[in-house]
Amino acid sequence: MKAGSMEGLIGANLNMKLSRTPMRVFKEAERKGDTEVMKRAMGYVTEFQEKAHECSDRAQEELAKELKEERKEEEIRREQAQERKEETKKYVEKIQENNKADTPKTDSVEISEEGKLVLKSDFQTEDTAPNAEKTDVKMYTDEGKAKAVDSVEEDVGQKIDITV
Repeated sequence: MKAGSMEGLIGANLNMKLSRTPMRVFKEAERKGDTEVMKRAMGYVTEFQEKAHECSDRAQEELAKELKEERKEEEIRREQAQERKEETKKYVEKIQENNKADTPKTDSVEISEEGKLVLKSDFQTEDTAPNAEKTDVKMYTDEGKAKAVDSVEEDVGQKIDITV
């Protein structure tokens, strides 16, 4: 409830309460038969009741205005909620599309003939793999240059950082 309707309702209530006093005076004068006091009291009662009626009408008008305003505000809130819902839906769809694009792709590895021979030589002794060739083991420096290594044992224990 807003100020206009509250003012109207309070005014109507107050004027109805104020009309009780002249009404008591009217009834007292009626018992005594004093018509002059009855007329004056009835004038006050009528005046207060008219003011109460005016205040009540004003409250009804204000309530109708408030109802219209409330409906407009509610419609605006619904539209905003609908917009937020659509934005959220678009945002979720965008995230899902990004997730689909970011899914890890599987990498495939092909082992060269040289690598296959090295692999075989690791699992087989020299006696079981007489045809295997000796391959050069390559290590890379921090600058990315290849370095030939006679044996893997000499570089074991070095720290190697790999970033992708």
